[in-house]
Amino acid sequence: ETFATKMSSPPPLNDPNCHFEFNPWTYLEEYYGSLTSWHRSPLKHLHEFFTSHFNGRTDLKFLNFGCGPVVAFEASVAPFAQQIVLAEYAEQNRTVAKLWLDRATNGPDFTALYKYVVQELEGKGPEEVAKRQDDVRALATLCRCDIFQETPIEKGHEGPYDVIYTASTLEVACVKEDSAHLEEYGTAVSKLSAMLKPGGWLLMNVSMGEAGTVNVCHVGQTRFVELNISVEEMYAILQQRCGFERESITVIPQTADKMDAIPILLQEHIDEMMYVIAQRKQSTA
Repeated sequence: ETFATKMSSPPPLNDPNCHFEFNPWTYLEEYYGSLTSWHRSPLKHLHEFFTSHFNGRTDLKFLNFGCGPVVAFEASVAPFAQQIVLAEYAEQNRTVAKLWLDRATNGPDFTALYKYVVQELEGKGPEEVAKRQDDVRALATLCRCDIFQETPIEKGHEGPYDVIYTASTLEVACVKEDSAHLEEYGTAVSKLSAMLKPGGWLLMNVSMGEAGTVNVCHVGQTRFVELNISVEEMYAILQQRCGFERESITVIPQTADKMDAIPILLQEHIDEMMYVIAQRKQSTA
């Protein structure tokens, strides 16, 4: 199944002068053309996390920071949530995400991702797939974010949140002229952590590698560079910059050879990813 609607003339981008030339339709076509373990793995992690930690809850506030044009990783969130906030820097990505939220006929199609979560992971019937998408739409609010601002999210959405999720967002933002900026990365992670409630959870999908090195990937003809983070560097950032206790941090490595189909444009550059789960300290008050 294909996720991105094939379009001969996609809607115009509202922000062609974005700080990078990212085409969301090309991204969806190249990276979301079919369901593979590259998609299943984070979806399964999210399913396992929410079902194991929040059984019976329906009041969660959830933030996806840097959601891009994709509204699908919220499939496991909706049954437990009162509010879902989708924060994205690039206006062209928000434009495409809004098409999906508005049920536009020329919008992207993420049904295959929802089928995997609802039918395969949860064991529910096909009629529940459309309902889950409707639930996400009803709960979701789309807003702008910028990790380099003092307040990195649009006013009114500062939190605090029960769960914040981010995937390959800060790692791209904190690279300049192919140079890794670990200090800026630590500050960025700290800003996200500050929006958590006491006892709240930070979930991250991160490119894993030697600290200070970078990966190169492409969307169409546009080249992007992504920061690698080592496991120990991640522990250090979360402990020293964000105040997490080491025992509250879980890092789950995922090697490329265990993913049956990392998109071809990433295969030469990403050897390992890590899924990070960290819980903020409970209030001592």
